[in-house]
This record gives sequence, C-alpha cells and structure tokens, in this order.
Amino acid sequence: MQTVSKKVNIVLLTDCLADLAGGAEKQIFELAKRLDKNRYNVLVVSLDCVGKASSQLIESIGCRLIIFRVVRVYGFSGLRQGLQFLKFLKQEKVDMVMTYHFSSDMWGTFWSRLAGVPVILSNRRDMGFWRMSWHVAAYRIVNRWVKKIVVVSESVKNMVIATEHVAQEKIEVIYNGVELSPVTSLKRELEIKDDEIVIMHVANLKPVKGHTYFLQAVAQIINEYPKIKIVLIGKDEFNGAIQKQAKELGIEDKIIFLGQRNDVGRLLSAADICVLPSVSEGMSNAILEYMAAGKPVIATRVGGNPELVQEGFNGLLVAQENVGELKNALIILIKDENKRKEMGSNGFKRAQEYFSMNQMVVSYDKLFTNSLRPKTVKLLHLVSSGGLFGAERVILNLAGHNNNGTVPIVGALRNYHNPHLEIIEEARKMGLRTVIFNSYGQFDLGTVGRVTKFLKDNDIDIIHTHNYKSDIIGFLASRLANKKWIATNHVWHNTDAKLKIYERMDAFVLKFAHKVLTVSDEIKNDLITKRINNDKVKVIYNGIDISLFDNRSTSDDYKHSFGIKNNDIVVAIVGRLSKEKGHHIFLRAAKEVSTRRGDIKFLIVGDGPLKEILASEVKNNNLTDKVVFTGVRNDMPQVYSICDILVNSSFIEGLPITILEAMASKVCIIATRVGAVPQVIRQGENGILLDPGDDAGLTREICALIDRPELRNMLADQAHRDVCEHFSVMSMVKHYSEIYKEVLGSE
Repeated sequence: MQTVSKKVNIVLLTDCLADLAGGAEKQIFELAKRLDKNRYNVLVVSLDCVGKASSQLIESIGCRLIIFRVVRVYGFSGLRQGLQFLKFLKQEKVDMVMTYHFSSDMWGTFWSRLAGVPVILSNRRDMGFWRMSWHVAAYRIVNRWVKKIVVVSESVKNMVIATEHVAQEKIEVIYNGVELSPVTSLKRELEIKDDEIVIMHVANLKPVKGHTYFLQAVAQIINEYPKIKIVLIGKDEFNGAIQKQAKELGIEDKIIFLGQRNDVGRLLSAADICVLPSVSEGMSNAILEYMAAGKPVIATRVGGNPELVQEGFNGLLVAQENVGELKNALIILIKDENKRKEMGSNGFKRAQEYFSMNQMVVSYDKLFTNSLRPKTVKLLHLVSSGGLFGAERVILNLAGHNNNGTVPIVGALRNYHNPHLEIIEEARKMGLRTVIFNSYGQFDLGTVGRVTKFLKDNDIDIIHTHNYKSDIIGFLASRLANKKWIATNHVWHNTDAKLKIYERMDAFVLKFAHKVLTVSDEIKNDLITKRINNDKVKVIYNGIDISLFDNRSTSDDYKHSFGIKNNDIVVAIVGRLSKEKGHHIFLRAAKEVSTRRGDIKFLIVGDGPLKEILASEVKNNNLTDKVVFTGVRNDMPQVYSICDILVNSSFIEGLPITILEAMASKVCIIATRVGAVPQVIRQGENGILLDPGDDAGLTREICALIDRPELRNMLADQAHRDVCEHFSVMSMVKHYSEIYKEVLGSE
C-alpha cells in the first residue's frame, strides 16, 4: 500500500446503523473495522437510528460514531443538522466523505460540497427497484459533485450509466466482501432429522425477495420429495403473509421460521441447498454468505446474481418469478448429493478468491488513495480545420507539450463539404489521442449530439474550441453535457458577408464561455466591443517548440527539389491561400524584385481557395520560373532552413505562428502591422514592418535586405533571442494550464 504523510480523515455516512445484519450496514462496519488505522481516522456518521451499532461497538474497532438525527432531509431538522454537519466537517478537517443510501447521498453530498471536502464518494448498492423519476433526477444533480460512484456489481453499474447518465470512468465496481470462516452442523439444534435435506433462504420477508415463488415451488415437489425442510431466516416485513401462504399450501409443517438472526454464518452450516429467488438485487450479501459457507446456490438471474453464481459451477440460475424453473432447479440439487458438494466447494473457492473481506478492503483502500491524488484533467481540443495552419499548430503545441497532468485529446470535425484532417494525422504521428466527429453540411445538429456524447462518455472536464464552427458546437455540447467550455479566438477574418455572419454568431456564443482567450490585445479589444465581459477575456501569446526550428543546416538536394540553386536568395510566404493573407501583394512585389535580381526564388507555402487564381497570376506575369507553390508541408523546419526572408503580407492576423517559427529558424522577417505582429516584430530591431497593402514598400524592403546580408543576419539573430525569451511553447502551455485550473476551480 502507498504511504501518505498524514492520516486521512474519512467519514462513512449512512442513513441508519440500527441493524448490523443488514447488507450495507454490515459492509460499512466491516470496512470501518478493517481499514488501516495507521493511515485512516474513520468517522462513522448515522443520520437516524442507532441500535446494535452502539458507540461502544464502533469505538471497539478503533473508530468514532457520530449521530446527526435528521427526521426529514428536506425539512427543518435537515437544515439544522446540516449546519452542524458542516461545522463538524470543517473542524475535523475531513478529507473524504463516502455516502450510502439515498438520504445520505443527497444530504451528505450537499453539505460536504458546501464544506469544501476534497473528495466525495457515493454508493449504489441495488438495482433501484424503489426509485422513482424524482430520485433519479436528484441523483443527476448531485452527481456533478461526486468524484466516484461505487457500485457493487456490473449490473448496478450499467443501471447507473443508463438512468443517471454517468460516464463509466466515474464508476468503480467493488464487490461486497464476506467473512470466510469454518462452520459446524447444527441440524439437531434446529430439530431437523439427519436424513432431511435442508433448503435455506436468508432474506428479510418482503416481496422483493421472492418468498412467494419459493413456497409455490416447494409445494409442487413436497409429495415427491417429502424429506426436505425449509428454513427461512429474516425479519418479517410481510405482516405474516408468508406464514399464511405456507398454511394455505399445506406445507407449514415443512417450514421453520427463525426470524432475524445475527448468527447466520453458524446457521448456514445446517443447509444443504441455499436459495435467493429475488425479483431484484444489487450485490447479494446472502449469496456471498452461502458461498462462504460452501453451499450450492439457486438464485434468480437478476442484478449482480450472475456475477456471483456461475451457472453449473457453484449453483443454478433461474428466471425471476418463474416457479417452474425454480422447481426444476430444486429437484436437480435434491436428487444429486455429489453435485451439491461439488458446487458448494466451487462456491467457497470463488468467494475466497474474489469476494473476501480483505479483498474488498484492499479495493476500497486503492480507491481512497487514488481519489486523494490530484485530479487528472481531461481536455478536448476541438477545431473545424481548413488545413494545418496557425490554430492547428497551436493545438498540437498545447497537446504535445503537456506537463501538468492534463490528458489532451485532439478533436476535429470531418466536414464532408470541405474535409481537412491534417491535424489528426499530425497528432497521431505525435502519439496523441484523437477523435473525429462527422459533420454533414454547414451546420449539423447531429454533430452537437456526437460531441455531447463523447464529452459524457469520456468524462471530459473541459472542451477547448478554436474557431467559429467549433465554438458554436462547443457552446451547445458543453451546455448539454454540463462541462466547462473555453474558446481561443485566433483571429476574426471578417473579409466577406458570410464570415461577418459567422463572426456575429461567434460573438454571441462566446458570451457564455467560461473563458475566452485571444492571441493579441487587438483581438481582445475587438471582443470587448462585441460586449464580451472584459474579465472573461485574457491574452495568451502563441508559443512554439523552438528546438524544432533552431537548425539552419540542410542538404543541397533538398533545395534542388524546389528548383532552387545553391546561391539563390529564397523569399517565402507561409499560410493559407486566402484573401486576408495578402498573396496578391506578395506576387506584385515578386514581379518587381525579379526584374532587378535574377538569383531569387519565391516560395508560396500552403493551400487554400485562391490556389488556382494565384497560379494564373504567376503565369500571366511570367513568374513561373521564379515562384514555387509547395503546397502544405509537414517539414516546415527544413523549409525555413532554406529561406533567407519570410514575408507576412496579411491584412488581418492574430499572432501568426509562422512568424514565431521563422524567428526560431533565424529567418529575417518582413511583416505587416496587423494583430499582435507589432508586439512581436520591432521595426529595425528584429525585423521590418509595413502597412498592409504596401506592395511598393515590400519591394523596396526585399531588395534592401537582399543587398545587405549583414542586416538580415542582425535582425534574424535578435528575433531568435526574442522568441526564445518570450514565445516558447512552455511559456504558452504554462499560461493555458493556469486558465484550465482557474476554470475548474470556479465550480
């Protein structure tokens, strides 16, 4: 077991501890008794009655018993005692609260949350046969404050997932434990003859336990097998109905009613066959006790019963409320003593291996230890991608350089009208977890449903969106899944009527984000003018992995693959081929520069809707031998290594990743004064700045830098120092991590 620096103060909270013979109460008692007192201070809290579980008994196992007498959870006593419980939790500096039963789950979770208890755990111990719709609705509300829900079987787990809509990662299956101890026969004490076959049913007498069907089955076989004796152990909650039924069936002389007993383990030694024909079960303590006593079991195929009873191995399974199947199973075991012994032995071995008290305590100890560890935050990055550009590279940098316990998932929309999954391909190469959401048409409500389901099923803590469409989908999905939502606005293009509509929609939904991040002060100010709360908006500059680009060496063969000679000057523009990037300005300058210099090549790196138009412009201006279209590249460090000058001629920008990459690659930069560019590039110090659309100025500056290689080198060296100091990926990751922590801490 892992050691901890101090004892863990844990509260086991239940509705009532009056009867330690009850399933949950016995499990609480055994867990409290067996937890390592060198590691845990165990505080047993009961909301109501106290009978056999006296303070002296609880103290004798090294724990404390505290009573908060709550008559009605939603009444005055619930409020008054809740305030006392709140004070108690703070005074005792409680680290963890685990609740049992509905009232404790509701009341205890609410007050524990209010007290700031670090870890709240809840239990589901049956199939919810008693629950109504309002019970389920109440659970859905408080579940958001619970770290883990402990269930006693896979069947109960599936029920919780289906009804309470809980992600399976939030559920922990821990089987009940049973005390394994030798038992001795006591048939004579019960006045049972040695040659009589004893069939025992241990359960309180109430409808859900199936006594009615059991007696009907017995009545049908009693004439053929008269040497049987039925022993019923359990509190009568049926108001004498079972006794009356036995008399009506004429089998009252074959039945012994022992009532409620606290020596069930000893009594089981008298049994030859044990039954549990319940209508509903979670994880039956009775079956566990049957197995621990080495007895064959006949049980209904409900709840967790099939997880305990393996058909034909340690017992037989029958359909619920099916008297015929129950009768046939009884006959099989009555007739075959060897089968009874073999199944009983198999059941004991199975209980010993999987269902011992020690195994249960080990499982709880592991759960408690893991629950107290810092939470691993699951984060989904979502983008409606148009290629591998700035926003996509930011996502990859954030996901690929996580160092704070966050589990990142890179998600992209597969837009069937314009599919681009380059970011997914790149993320997979990096070993990152990825997910693709199909999206049909410009806006598909089905996509919202698919994202919502993913958030719930994978217990995602934060969805982080990165552009118009993903913002809208993220807004809706986060609301439906009750998850935190963060958006990064990399840039608003605002270049045509269609994009202006998207911008207005985006501005509206961003008002509901928990945090809106931008890559420049200019974008932040723009968001604030759209009435997005100033306190909600924060600027985080983009960052890159500088080590990937800090290499100027490349092979001549690589240059030659682009048609570049060894002595050629290379001027490049990198980005999506779209209107706002200013490629037309770049080509006008290229035309003028080419008339003055012959030893020059212009690289256009990227892809986009203007590709054909730009290619025509190159052809019409006789630049075919001077301009190279490289398409989208996955080897950008090598591309930068052959460049002498990078041009960014955009009309609209946030903080271009390509500028940071060029700085890290020691490439001299000419850029327009847009977005956050002037905050990164300082005129004449680490680069050259121009006004957008100034093709004459761009021509002039390219020529000047070609003629002055020493100036290029000086500007590039300073740019490299600046990017290392201010725009590293680790600095960006650190700032984003602080935002994630802040958002999760605001719950």
